[in-house]
Amino acid sequence: MLRKTECMVDQIAALCGGDTTARLLAEAALSRAQVLDGLNAFVALDAVKVLAAADASDARRAVGTTLGPLDGIPIAVKDNYLTRDYPTTACSNALPLEPPGVDATLVARLREAGAVIFGKTNMHEWAYGATNTTSSFGPTCNPHNLSHITGGSSGGSAASVAGGIVTAALGSDTGGSIRIPASACGIYGFKPTYGRASRHGVLPLSWSLDAPGPLAASLDDIAVLLSCLLGEDPGDAATRGSRPFQPVAAFSRTARLVNLTGPGLERSDEVDAAVTAALQSARGCAVETRELPGMRRFFGAWETILHCEATAYHQPRLAAQAVGFSAVTRAHLEAGQYLSAQELLRAQQVRAEFCALLASGLGDWDALVLPTLPVPAPAIDSDWQEFGGRRVSTQDSMTWFCWLGNLAGLPAVTLPCGLSSTGLPIGIMLMGRPGQDETLLQIAKLIDTAVSQAE
Repeated sequence: MLRKTECMVDQIAALCGGDTTARLLAEAALSRAQVLDGLNAFVALDAVKVLAAADASDARRAVGTTLGPLDGIPIAVKDNYLTRDYPTTACSNALPLEPPGVDATLVARLREAGAVIFGKTNMHEWAYGATNTTSSFGPTCNPHNLSHITGGSSGGSAASVAGGIVTAALGSDTGGSIRIPASACGIYGFKPTYGRASRHGVLPLSWSLDAPGPLAASLDDIAVLLSCLLGEDPGDAATRGSRPFQPVAAFSRTARLVNLTGPGLERSDEVDAAVTAALQSARGCAVETRELPGMRRFFGAWETILHCEATAYHQPRLAAQAVGFSAVTRAHLEAGQYLSAQELLRAQQVRAEFCALLASGLGDWDALVLPTLPVPAPAIDSDWQEFGGRRVSTQDSMTWFCWLGNLAGLPAVTLPCGLSSTGLPIGIMLMGRPGQDETLLQIAKLIDTAVSQAE
């Protein structure tokens, strides 16, 4: 099933060196997608459109007018991004009300850079879940073990990269929906600082928590993608004043890492061992372990904001086509109707307390560290997970750590750091200071290098 995933930077080098063509890359991806059809990673994929875009890229390269490093690279897109040449369904039978035939800003930027848009990927319905088992197209399967989940909601994007179909894909992240499936599938995922990547044309789940971003086969791939994706967009007021991605030199001093633990941050023994080993092997890092108090209050604030904003966005759709939603998604949306304005305002106050705690209550730090998931990817039919003396629903176990980065708007990255006793990936997550996405990526490279050398 699995092979060593080729990196996007390798494909870029091969194109520049004349060792391959965009058409050959596209044909290989289409062939791989057919072989791995059982993953159920794609919900829309048109070979004619893919090959036409690849041929156009080759024609540009032949006359020396390439549009940039991404020209000719196949990149998959999550099904909550509007795309002019594919339908956008959010993997629901309660269909979007947005006009078809337009591109989300990030999709448009990829096209402008010459990337080959490689179909639409499966996702948890309306991004309202973290397992990728609730979808009008059926569940997505983990390439490491087809009987296990990919995590969600960007599960199809993660499976398409981990399976070696494409080297990169777009996802979106409200409580971990990029990082969760990236970790579960053993690849890299990056959630930018809130407001650095445009949400325009990405169907929302929660306006103040959503962050679109990339999943890829390496951190170097992530850097190339961020150079294309980040920056101001008139279509998204939250990006006003946002600067483009500006690569920085390798981290030149000791990176100060805070390893977060305590009640509400439990994890399984093998996950804890893998994360500890990764931190111990990382050169140029000073690690301090700190407890993070008040987890129940902070999680409640995130959940309240999420439910209120999701229900507000979906209210017209609930009124017009409620039967189109799956039972579980409809239940979430209807539950949000019972939250009051006072509860939402109180949640926003708690959110401000949380941001202040992270900013100044943990001392000086360059990155906060947690496992990405408390357990390896659960079985598709598993409803509960047990770890650290806790019994937690599979859904809640997937968001156990990741929601922190969304509530505070922090940049966050996950990278593989080992395998479980059953051969499933384990990921480590780093969160950086707001706006310091470039610095966070450099610190992640320190740990990634250490993990790679230890293998």
